[in-house]
Amino acid sequence: MLCANRPEGHILTSCFLDTILVPLCTWLYLTTLVVLAITGTRLYPHKPSDALRGTRFRDTKATPEAETHELPAGEQPRRRTKIHKAFSIIFYLLVLAQILMCILEIVRLSLANLGVGLLPFTFVALATAAAVRFTKGLHGRVYGWRYLNLALWIALIVINGVKIAEETKEGTGARKGSKYPVADEITDVSVMEGVYAVLAFLEVTLRA
Repeated sequence: MLCANRPEGHILTSCFLDTILVPLCTWLYLTTLVVLAITGTRLYPHKPSDALRGTRFRDTKATPEAETHELPAGEQPRRRTKIHKAFSIIFYLLVLAQILMCILEIVRLSLANLGVGLLPFTFVALATAAAVRFTKGLHGRVYGWRYLNLALWIALIVINGVKIAEETKEGTGARKGSKYPVADEITDVSVMEGVYAVLAFLEVTLRA
């Protein structure tokens, strides 16, 4: 069963959230991604011609004095590159950490015989979003991929926020003594929500 031994009585049950709303984020993300990949135009369809590159080279030639003044400015792009690389590494590490958190939640739900719903589909969303960023929108074929990734993180933040609210209503003392008390699940989901928030921040910060 997708869900078992979970309280019912209103529409926003933990079962409804885990089988409908959480995987809905993945389905909407993947559907939009495919549509954009099919209909979108390449972001970088043209490359500078050799002649243009030559012109730029000639125009930017400078005297030794000018080159001396330009050297300190050259440090800024290198510094930005290092910061960008550091943020990128953090981004992918957080995606990996989120996958591990999802595995933890699924394992604990299984051990408590509560069913896992369709939570495993979250792995697909996380892996796809990381791949889309790594390939820069499948090498420019997906127009607006940064906004799409950002929308995914925000949607997951909202859904997990709803989960926390509904589990809090259920009571932090619920399932006490079981292999997955509600208090523990609230803690796990809160950590995941925080990670999604950082991923959204990095998605905005990282331009490519």
